[in-house]
Amino acid sequence: MKPAYFFVVAVLLGASACQSDKGISTSPEPVTSSTYQEVDGANLEFTPNLAGAREAAATTAQQTEILNRINAIRAKPCTCGGRVYPAVPALTLHSQLTAAADKHAVNMASKNYFSHTGKDGSDPGTRIYRAGYPWSAYGENIAAGYSATSQVVETWRISAGHCANLMNGAVKHLGVGYGYSSNSTYKHYWVALLAKPR
Repeated sequence: MKPAYFFVVAVLLGASACQSDKGISTSPEPVTSSTYQEVDGANLEFTPNLAGAREAAATTAQQTEILNRINAIRAKPCTCGGRVYPAVPALTLHSQLTAAADKHAVNMASKNYFSHTGKDGSDPGTRIYRAGYPWSAYGENIAAGYSATSQVVETWRISAGHCANLMNGAVKHLGVGYGYSSNSTYKHYWVALLAKPR
């Protein structure tokens, strides 16, 4: 069995990181990463910029499939890395979050990288604001190398940081992004943005 790489970053009004040791592999294994952030009523300004956000992005079927799978997880108590989370309300898809998620997924695929930080230096919160969504809390799960939505959501469910984002009762909305490039390392790139508006 080839070694898998999992990168999980948990951010809550500061930064803390946890990363597994890296192995060496001749072919890339699928990878995942997560982050979470809240603000305390900060008055951040944003300018919506949706240019190119739907280019080669997640289909409605992919968005609905991921939404349904995440809501099925949220519908009952779930253990994430030893912590038990109670059932929480279902999420609804949000077009501005989907625009931000799509844009980042397409960007990772077309520019062949895997990170919560965009090639322009943006973090998930900045990208969400640019899409016109004024957030008070957000979480971002990303994955690469998985061709099926079922694989992506199940991998997030069994990873403590990703699962914690999925089970966060504070968030209300979901955006789903997908990017593909046959020339990139992982080919398939996924982004889930979970957020709460101000």
